[in-house]
Parts: sequence; C-alpha cells; structure tokens
Amino acid sequence: MILHPHPPGWIAIAQSAHAMLAFQIADHWGNRATPRPGPRAEVLAAVLLHDAGWDGREERAELGPAGVPLAFDTWPECEREELWTAAVERAALRGRYPAYLVSHHVSMLACRYGAARHDDFVAGQELRRAALRAELERDPRYAQVFRTGGDDVNRAVVRTADAIAVHLSRGTGECVELADVPQRDGPAVVELRPVGERTYRLRPWPLAGRRLVVSAEGRVLPAERYPDEAALRRAWASAPLLRLNWTLLATGERAD
Repeated sequence: MILHPHPPGWIAIAQSAHAMLAFQIADHWGNRATPRPGPRAEVLAAVLLHDAGWDGREERAELGPAGVPLAFDTWPECEREELWTAAVERAALRGRYPAYLVSHHVSMLACRYGAARHDDFVAGQELRRAALRAELERDPRYAQVFRTGGDDVNRAVVRTADAIAVHLSRGTGECVELADVPQRDGPAVVELRPVGERTYRLRPWPLAGRRLVVSAEGRVLPAERYPDEAALRRAWASAPLLRLNWTLLATGERAD
C-alpha cells in the first residue's frame, strides 16, 4: 500500500487502488505531441495489472519499523520477487503482450531496488521476454509494434503512469521530473509540479484535453504510529473508506 498523509494519520491506498489510479492516467494518454499507446487494450491491461502480485496481500495493514504501517517501499525485501513474479503471471492470464510489458516493468523495479540482489530474477525475466517477443513478432497484431518503436512508447506509458500515480498517492509536495517520456519529436523530461491541494501541473502535457481529474479510494488510519500490531488491526477494522481526487493540469490551465 501507499500511505497518503492525512493528519493526524494516513490514508492507506492499496496497490490495486494505486494501479486503478495509474489506469485512469494511461486511459487518457496521448495527444498531438505525445504518441498514444497501442494496442491500447493490452497496454491499459498492463497498467492495471502491473501491481497485481499484491492482490490479496493487503486485506489488512501490517506494522513496520517505528510503529508506522508497512508500505510498498518498506515491504520486506525477501518477498519482493514473489510479488513481481505473481504480477507477471496474472498479466499472462490476460495475454502475452500484457505479460511482456509487466515483465519489463518489474525488471525495472528489481534493478531499482538493487540489481545484484535480484540478478537471477532479472535474468529469468529477460529469458521469458525473449521467448515472448519471438512469438509476438510473428503475430500480425504485434509485429508492427516492434518494427515501429511502438513498444518503447508502450513501456514508457506503463512506467510513467505508474510513477505519476505513485507521486499522487504519496502526496508528493515537491516538483519531480520523469525522464524519457516519448514525444513525437524525441524523448522528454516531464515535470510534475504541485500547484494546490492534490492539484499538479504536467509539463509538457502528455494527456488528452487540458485537465484530468482522477481518483482512488483508501482507508483512513487515525494515527501516524501505532504501539503494536493489535492496535493497528483495531484501527484497520474500523477504518472508513475515503475517495481522494487529484487534478492534473496542462500549462496555462487554471487551477481553480
């Protein structure tokens, strides 16, 4: 889960809800300056399923260091490969190309968390993707995606929609830069800048329209820290659901 500050506690957003947030962003991806993903259905499926390994693991919060609930970035390292593998397997139930995209995504995460620690996992995913790509390149639906560079766009959409959704879910209060976002005239750095409460400006603007409102549900935890697991479980059992809305704006679009 991702912990969104909600003084005096948190709003706990499950990874599945975060994935739905990323899906809403990807669903509006592309304009005259930013290439659209395609095949669209498979790319959107990959965005929705990129964290599917967490499904069933967040039915309740678990206590982490210093009494703070565990989040995706403080989860025990020894369990990450199992989560990533499960995400690829669940994507594969929907199709080969979603599995291929999710495999790319989790390999990137493995490298981010420490390539040496996850060398065998990354190597195994590379072999799996090589076999999948060989099959996909023989399928007319996907062959052109690889010939024209569309696969680079699709992988970037999964990566960038996820990153934006993470920053929104965390309540990031500083400007962040997202690198290597495909534009029709070459890769660009997209700036995500907070301009109000749960309101952010994206520059250059990669989405359809001029503004987009997205949302996710989370459970309201009334304290930042808990003395023990039992206290957290009691809070979780009675935690109400709350829907959060975020507004994404293009350059020049008013934030009111």
